[in-house]
Order: sequence, then structure tokens, then C-alpha cells
Amino acid sequence: MTTQMVDAPPDAPRNPVPAPLVTVADPKIHARHLTRQALIYVRQSHPNQVRHHPESARRQYGLTERAQQLGWESEEIRVIDEDQGKSGAGSAVAHGRDGFAELVSAVGLGEVGMVLALEVSRLARNSAEWYRLLELCALSGTLIADDATIYDPRLFNDRLLLGLRGTISEVELHCIKERLDGARMSKARRGELPLRLPAGYVGGRDGQIELDPDQEVQGAIRTIFAQFERLGTATAVLHFFNDHGLKIPRHRWHAESGSHIVWMRPSYQAIHTVLMNPTYAGAYVYGRRGQDSSGPIGLGSPGARKRFALDQVSVLLHDHHPAYVSWERYLANRATLRDNSTQFQPSRGAPRQGSGLLQGLVVCGRCGCRMRVQYGKPSAAYLCGTRHQRYGEPLCQSLTIGHVDRAVSEAFLQVIEPAQIEAALTLAAELERDRVAVERQWELRLERARYEAERAFRQYDLCEPENRLAVRELEGRWNAKLRAVAELEAEYRREQNRGLAPLTAEEKATLHQLVGDVRALWEAAEMCMEERKRLVRCLIREVVLLKDEQPRGQGGITTLRIGWCSGAWSELRARRPSGADLASTPQLVLERIRGLAQHHSDDQVAAILNAEGLRTKMGLSWTYLRVGQIRLRHGIPTACPIVPKGAGPRGDGLVPPATVMEQVGVSRSVVGSWCRCGFLHAEQKAALDPRWIRLTDEDQARLDGTRAAQGYGRWRLREAQRVFGLNEEELYQRMRDGDLIAYRAHIGDHWEWCVDPADQAPHDVPLQPTGIHAASEEEE
Repeated sequence: MTTQMVDAPPDAPRNPVPAPLVTVADPKIHARHLTRQALIYVRQSHPNQVRHHPESARRQYGLTERAQQLGWESEEIRVIDEDQGKSGAGSAVAHGRDGFAELVSAVGLGEVGMVLALEVSRLARNSAEWYRLLELCALSGTLIADDATIYDPRLFNDRLLLGLRGTISEVELHCIKERLDGARMSKARRGELPLRLPAGYVGGRDGQIELDPDQEVQGAIRTIFAQFERLGTATAVLHFFNDHGLKIPRHRWHAESGSHIVWMRPSYQAIHTVLMNPTYAGAYVYGRRGQDSSGPIGLGSPGARKRFALDQVSVLLHDHHPAYVSWERYLANRATLRDNSTQFQPSRGAPRQGSGLLQGLVVCGRCGCRMRVQYGKPSAAYLCGTRHQRYGEPLCQSLTIGHVDRAVSEAFLQVIEPAQIEAALTLAAELERDRVAVERQWELRLERARYEAERAFRQYDLCEPENRLAVRELEGRWNAKLRAVAELEAEYRREQNRGLAPLTAEEKATLHQLVGDVRALWEAAEMCMEERKRLVRCLIREVVLLKDEQPRGQGGITTLRIGWCSGAWSELRARRPSGADLASTPQLVLERIRGLAQHHSDDQVAAILNAEGLRTKMGLSWTYLRVGQIRLRHGIPTACPIVPKGAGPRGDGLVPPATVMEQVGVSRSVVGSWCRCGFLHAEQKAALDPRWIRLTDEDQARLDGTRAAQGYGRWRLREAQRVFGLNEEELYQRMRDGDLIAYRAHIGDHWEWCVDPADQAPHDVPLQPTGIHAASEEEE
């Protein structure tokens, strides 16, 4: 707000000679007062008062006329209104009342003859600042006036009266606040005090809290709770909403128009807020946030507001309104979220993608502290370092995760095997429920978009055609709504193709078979560690580890005590590998290399091992050289060598060039030319390494003219260049990529190459003898 004031003249020089007496309207006003300024202090306690109660401000600004009637010139009158909309209950510094601070400074410097306010409460509503101002006014000889009376703080009666009025002003504020708080609390205890409702609820006409009639809003809120109950973490719920293109409703508040629903992109904070809000459990809660009464009492800033626990709130009424979840489920959700967080208190934490299966579940058998997973090379380990961090003691114990996780996994699978069929049926039902819930949300979302488009059309249709200014705007809105409907329908079709379609009978049978073999599902490469950890936590509460006293790196026995969620305990013993065992390649990897080496070359074996997530003993990725070194060290033969050892085929069916030369009857240079052009499929590790060529029955039929005699190979090479618009090198590249297939045809007295698109290649067409034998002539 702009300050309405009259510029003050520069300070007049102090004259030790007393000023001549001037006749004034009040005997308390002397000439020395009139030579100084008259300050008018204007303040209202709240911005709403400034906005909706202008009469009080008008009366306060009207004090300028009273100052003029008392003898002050207009140049000596200054209005201070910087404190409009600020409370006077606390200190001026805490509430930012710069105008009051300026007034006190001017009084202390002896520049003020009179301070005018509509009433004492305008200046200050706390005794500390009020009496400080009285002391300064008494020392500087400054008068205090309201709209009816003039007070001189140096006079005992006036000072007594001003003190009483200041005290009454402070008491009045306390009484008003006490009455308002009491009435508010009385209404809250009956559950009738209106509260700001979250998305999913609306206020009824009789003041009752009701479910939002919008089914899309209800469906989104129910989906959040259902998915959290199934997945166990707010982050997993967020991924579910993002994967299926769903949005979350939020209330957007406006001071004048109230609240309305907006659909926003899902976020972790929004999902966490929904899960932690007791309103969704049908509870009426008042006093969840407020000032801490145990803090220091003073006139300073009240400080940040505090969030209170449910057992500390002022009012908690169960079954107050319709609920989305039961109170017991709400408390379980809070406990799960608290257990997932490790920021403020020791807890298991949410399941993550690390390789440690027992992350957050492992407890040290020596000191009882929770062990953490330490990832490093060559392997990860469960480490007990709590007492080392807190007290500087030596590390308690450290165990590699491999033998521990294998033992716990085996115990877990033995427990759940009897429930395989029930698990299969439950999983199929959960998938179907998720699909139906997501599809229902999409249908409601489309229904809303179509309604908004229809509403925009009705507005456009009701407009007069002659009013082109309005018609153009309404037509643009209608088109925008239609585009939004088209985009939403296209996104819905993509979501249907991606996963909304119901399961077929074959897919259900496959699902039952997969879940029926829990062990195969557990060991499947597609199953992520986060899912494994979530399954383990369904049955296991904690695992206590204790290793025997053996020298470091010598191996030994690890004792595992598994605490099941049912309350039962079981004890296992697992052999702990030594340092030599950890430095050697795992037997599982050796067996995998031994099996792959019979049908794949070393570079292909390395690619397959990396794709399966297997690593070397040092945690490195596999390469051609590393696979070869492991084979040589462990005596693993390969059926797919890089260098041919004869004319026979490799384990993967590829043959050396000599075999092609013998069967087709061409020279080595011709075979090399065919491989470079793409007529033959060949593999070559490096530029100078020998080639291995694919020579199946179909390839022989392409080379000896059998397929050409059956009508394959529509265009010669030059014709193909013209048809496809390619040059010679681009045509060869298309054949090397497999987009085009080359056929060798005997035309006249020579051989030529003809091509066809790959999608027109023969499939399951029997090879018939043509009487054309392979010739040794080279193509032109």
C-alpha cells in the first residue's frame, strides 16, 4: 500500500531562546510541540480488514484534520501507514512493523510533538512496547492523542490512564482470542468445524463430509490405496501410475472461488500425502499442525509450525464420514511407509534393486545391531559397522552375501512350495483386478473429455452467427477440446495394446504354469531383485547372522537364525567360502560356458553371459579374450573355433570357405567376393581372421540355381538398382543387412545374380531337382 503522507520540512535549528507563546486549542499543547512534527499512525491487523473494512482506515486517515485543528500546519503532519495488514500483538521486529519502528526512532530523537492514533491498540497490543513508547514520549515531551483526548505522559494521571488503556488493550486481545479458540474447539469436538478437504471429498449442504460424486476422482484415490497394499512402496505406486498413463486429482484452492479439482502428473509427494492423510480413513482430525506450546514464550516470531502425531492432536473422531480404507489399513500403511524410510530412524528401508536379498533384514548375532549391505568388488557383503561408526570400535563382522542369500532363498522356497496353486490363482486375480481398475480410470477420463467437448459445442451452437468476435473464440475452444479427445483416445489405444487387453486362455494357462513352478520363477532372469526382496519380506521378519571364529579369508560356517513373520524361528548353517573360493570363477558360470561353447564362438559366449547378467570373478563384463582364457584354464573345448581345423562344420553349423568351394565348385576369391557383397552370410572376428560361412540347404539351393529355376530372383543386379533407386554399394549393403536375398541363376551360357525382397523369400517350399548342376564358371 502506498503511504499517504505530507513531506516533512527539514529540521529547524534549535534556538535556546524560548519561543513566544501561541494560543492553542488545548492547554497541554505548547509552542514547542507545534514546532515539531505530528505523526499519525495508521494500522489494521489483517489484510482482510484492509480489503473489506475501509471505514476504519478512512477514520484513521481523517486524524490529519484533527491535527490541523490542534494547530499543526499541513507541512508538519506526516502519516505512517507502512504497517497496514500487520498484527500488533508481538514485537515490531517479529511482525515486520517498520512503521512503528520509524515512529519510535523519531520520538526518541525529539522530532515529534504529538503522536495521533485512532485508539491505543493501533500503536501496540503488548505492554512491553507500549510502556517503552510511553517512556520515550515522557523523556522527549511528546504528546499522545486519539480522536477524543490528548495525553501528556509526563503527567501522572495521564500516564496512569495511558497505562491502563494499554493493559486493557492487551487483555482485550487475549479475551477475544480465548473466546474464538474456545468456540472453534467446541465445534471441532463435535466434528462440525469445516476443514479443508482433500481430493476425493466434498462438503454436503448440511455440513457433512461426503465422497466426491465424480467417479474418476474416487477411482484414482482407491487405485492409490489398492496398489500400495499390493506393492508396498509409494515409489512403486508412482511407477504404476506412470506406466499406465494415469493422473492424480488434486484440490486447487482460491480465496474467492473456493476449490476445484485439477488433474496433475503423478508425483511421489502427492501419493505420499494421500497415503498419510487420516481423512481417507473416515477420521475427523483437528490440530495436526500448530505452534509447539512447550517452546519459549515471548514477543518474537512464533517460529515454524509443527506437525503433531495422531496421539497428540486436539480432536480425533473415528467413523466420522465415509472412508476409502479402514482405520486398521491406514495405520498399517503408515507403519509400512515409516519402515520404508531410513532417514530419521533405524528401519528396514524399502526394497531396492541391489543384489543383497536380505537388505534391511540382517541383524548381527554378536552385538545385535542391524547390518547393512556394502557393495564392492569382487563381491558384496553384509557388514556390521554401527558400533564402529558411533564409538570407533573395530568392525564386528562381515560376511559375503552369496552363501547367506542362497541358504535363505532355499528355506524360503521350501516354505512357499505347498502354496503354489493358490499363488497362481491369486496372481491371476490380482492382474485382472489391476487391468479392470486401470481400464475403468481410462473410461472415466475419456467420458470427462467427451463431456467437455460436447459442452464446448453447445456453447458454440448457442452463439449468434453474426457475433463473429465471440464465435471465433468459442470455435477455437471447441476445436481444442476435440483435439484433446482425439489425443486421449489415441493414448488409450496405445495403452490397450501395451497391457490393458484381458488375458487370453493361453496366457492364463502360461501364467498358471509359470507361477506353479515357483523355483523357476524365482530364478528367472526377468525377475528383478526388488520383487524378490518384496516376496521375502512377506514371510521373513529378520535374519540373525553369526560366523564362527576363523582367521580372515579362511572360510568356515555361518549360523543363520531366521525369524518368520508368524513368530517362529528356524536355524540354518551354511558354509562360508574362503578367499580362494571368491577369487575363482563360480561353478555356475563354468557350466554355462561349457554348454555355450558347443554351439557358439567365444565372442558370442561373452555377449550371452553379459546379457544374462553374469560377471567375472572380479565383477567385470565378459570379452572374447576372457572367455578364451577361462576355457584354456579349465580345459573347456569349443566346437566353434575362430581358426578352422579342417573342412568340417562348427558347432553352430557354419563351415569354412573350403567347404563352399568344394560343394559349389568355385574358387576361394569368388567365395570371398560373395561374402563381401552379401550373397553369402559370413562371420569374421577380425579383418585378417578366417571366415565362417553359413551353407544350409536353402543357401545351396540359392547357389546352384534351384531357387532361380523355381521363379525366385525377379531382378538382375542393375535392374534392382534402378527399381530401388540404389547405387551398387547401397544394394550390396541391403543384401548384407538381410533386406534383399540374392539368387544365382543360369542364364544362357553364364551365371548371373538376381535379387528379391526378403519378405518374398521361400518358406517351407520343397527343393525340387532341376537337372542343373553346379558349374565352375565364375559370374560375369
